[in-house]
Amino acid sequence: MQWIPTIKRWVALGMAASAFLTNIEAQETGFDATIPVLDMKEYLQPETKDKFVQELYQALSEVGFFAVVNTGVDPQILDAGYQACFDFFRLSQEQKMRVNDPQLCGQRGYVPGECAKGAASGDFKEFYHVGRTRDSEELKALGILPNIWPENFDLQNPLCALHSVLEEHSVLLERAIAEAIGVRNDLFTEMTRDGDLLLRAIHYPANPPQGRLWASEHTDIDLLTILPCATADGLQVLNKQGEWIDVRVPPNAFIVNGGDMLENITNGEFRSGLHRVVAKDGNYERYSIVFFIHPRSPDRLDPLPECIARTGGVRRYANANRLELLQERLVDLGLASFPMMQDLAASGLMERLIEVGRASPKAMKKLMEVGLASEAILEELKQQ
Repeated sequence: MQWIPTIKRWVALGMAASAFLTNIEAQETGFDATIPVLDMKEYLQPETKDKFVQELYQALSEVGFFAVVNTGVDPQILDAGYQACFDFFRLSQEQKMRVNDPQLCGQRGYVPGECAKGAASGDFKEFYHVGRTRDSEELKALGILPNIWPENFDLQNPLCALHSVLEEHSVLLERAIAEAIGVRNDLFTEMTRDGDLLLRAIHYPANPPQGRLWASEHTDIDLLTILPCATADGLQVLNKQGEWIDVRVPPNAFIVNGGDMLENITNGEFRSGLHRVVAKDGNYERYSIVFFIHPRSPDRLDPLPECIARTGGVRRYANANRLELLQERLVDLGLASFPMMQDLAASGLMERLIEVGRASPKAMKKLMEVGLASEAILEELKQQ
C-alpha cells in the first residue's frame, strides 16, 4: 500500500485521518466497491479492450462515476503533491491570501471558498488552482491564464509534476470515451491537448459549522474529472434511487466522473455525476487533489449527431463552446468579474440555455442585478 506511509506521517503531524487509515488497511484483504471499477490494463490489451470500453460506457451512462486501477501514475509524485498541499494550507491566512487574485475569478492561485451551483450557503473548504506551465506568449495565444505561486514556498515543482502525469493518464481515458460513443478516438484528446487542464488542491477543515457541508451537491463543469486518493472519506454520489451513497473504491484507485461539458456534447447520453463531500462523525480534516479536464475555450461542445440519434432524436442541450459554459458556471458560483459577466451576456448563451430549459437561475439573477439581463432572461425569471 503506497499511500499508508504518507497517511501515517500526516497523522503523526497532527492530522486526524484515522478513519481513512483504518478503512484503507481493511481493504487489503478484500473490497466491495460502491461504483464500477475498471482496470486500465484491460484497455491496453487487444483481447480485453472492447470489454473495458463497454464497461466505461455503462458507467458513464448510468452512474456518471467509475474508478480505475492500474493507472500507471507514479505514487511518489502523488505523495509529493499531497505533502506540498498539506504544508501550504498550514500557512497563515495572510500568507495564503498573497496568492489570491480576485481578477482571476478563482481560476488560478489560492481561493478561500466558493458556493456550489444551486446551493444557498458556501462550501466549507479552501483550495489552490494550478494550470498548464507554458511560456507567457503561448498561454496568451491559447487563452489560458498563467499560474501564480507563493514566494519562499515550493508548490510549483510538486504540483506541476503531478499535473503532468495526470494529463498523461487522461489521454487514455479520453480515447476510450470517444470509442464508447462511436466517434474518432482523438476527438477529445485534440480538444484538450491545448485545453485548460486544471489541478485543484483542496483542504476541507475539521468540524464544518451546523448546516454547512465540505462541498454541497454539485456537478463538475468540465469534460472529465480525475480524483486520486483523498486522505479521508466523505465523497458521496447520488444513485438511481435518489440516495446518497458513500464512494468506496479499491486501494490506490483513481475516481473518475463525467462533467457537464461531456453531458452537453453527448446530449445527455453520458451523465455528469451529482456528488457532494460530507464530513463524517469525528474531528478530522480532509485533503484532496482533483484534476479537471477542459477543452480549448473556442471548442464547440454542441450535442453530437450520433448522440442525439441514440437519445431520442431531439437536441436537449445547448449549442455552446467551452468558454461560454465555463462563464455561466463562474457567474453562478459568484466568482465572475463584471467583464466576464458582460461577455456572457453578449454571447447569447443564456438565451440558448433557456430554449432547452437549462439556464442557471442564479446566473440569470446575477445578470439582472448588474443590469445585463436580456428580455428573455427577465421573462424567464418571471416564470420561476
